[in-house]
Amino acid sequence: MQRSPPGAETGEDENSSKMKQGLQLFLDGLSGGMGQTFDGMGQMAEDAAPALRDLFARLGPAWQEVLDQVKDFSDYEAPQILPNGDILIRRKEEAPEYVPAVPGENEDGSVDL
Repeated sequence: MQRSPPGAETGEDENSSKMKQGLQLFLDGLSGGMGQTFDGMGQMAEDAAPALRDLFARLGPAWQEVLDQVKDFSDYEAPQILPNGDILIRRKEEAPEYVPAVPGENEDGSVDL
């Protein structure tokens, strides 16, 4: 990219030109540093892979149960950690009313006896 010397504006407002130069410098710096960031992330992912596989193997069934019950996470507030270490997740007031499933009830509303 060829840059004009300061003061040699070509019909553009001086502030606009400086903004473009600043943005270009920012993007150049950002793109130059991203390669190093991705290299580090790749190694970090390789190091963490065994632990993550173990975690998902142990939590998989429990996580699926949570997903089956929660349905839509946007209906809930952010988790709050209480002083005793318990985690409280409140349902938002504007969320649709929660109707728990009835054990033995089918999707069509019938109940197996």
